[in-house]
Amino acid sequence: MRTRPKHKLTNAPLSLVLAQVRFSPLFLMGEYVPRIQDQLRQEGYPVNASVMVKEFQLAPSVSGARDREHWEFMSKDRRTSVVVTEGFVVLQTTAYDDFEHFIAQLKAVVATVSDTVGGVLVERIGLRYVDAIVPKPGESWRQYVRATLHGFDSPLFNEAKTLRLHQTVAETDVGQIIVRLHQNLEAAVLPPDLGTGELKAQPTFAKPGEVVTLVDIDHFTKFEASREYDPSHLETIAWTLKEGAYAMFADHVVTPYALKVWK
Repeated sequence: MRTRPKHKLTNAPLSLVLAQVRFSPLFLMGEYVPRIQDQLRQEGYPVNASVMVKEFQLAPSVSGARDREHWEFMSKDRRTSVVVTEGFVVLQTTAYDDFEHFIAQLKAVVATVSDTVGGVLVERIGLRYVDAIVPKPGESWRQYVRATLHGFDSPLFNEAKTLRLHQTVAETDVGQIIVRLHQNLEAAVLPPDLGTGELKAQPTFAKPGEVVTLVDIDHFTKFEASREYDPSHLETIAWTLKEGAYAMFADHVVTPYALKVWK
């Protein structure tokens, strides 16, 4: 399935890998969740991190907030979790090994949900990689990210307190890719949109007050029509998304110097 040689970075800045399989919504999902949870518990996700969350609705005829249950089941070390909703299942981890292992986990999780509910109609498959770039002492984040993502400078800026936010949305041969660069001074190595925030982050040397640069690559494909869940099709699509995301990261986002540092 690989189109490039496998290179595992010894000091990889990878802080999160997330895969989402979106399917035609099941309004009775809540009735299946107890059985899904029991099966996932046996598969290595025994921690129930489910909570009630506020969901805000903004529309011409509807506004306000409603409580919605967020179903999340985690591994014992809280480094990997499964999120289940009425319309999608997510596998996310901050303890990524390699894609072969990750795709095997994803297929098992989606099969559990699909088998429990009697089959799902898949509408979209997405893969997301987040890297947290923390330069070595005396270095700049610019040494790690290509010049096209540096943004503009001004003598008015206090460089130590200046943060960049960049986003590019583009079509690919298989779907759409979103490339984001966003920085923070709070030593955050995970994006703020990760559900309840229960997922335990990758250990890091980031310190509050220092610029942390998050490179967030989201590659997904939509299907013209819903299709029955097929594990071999999921694997094929996921590999294609993965190869595209890695090519974007290695060839167009980070510098050769960064790859050398990360070995």
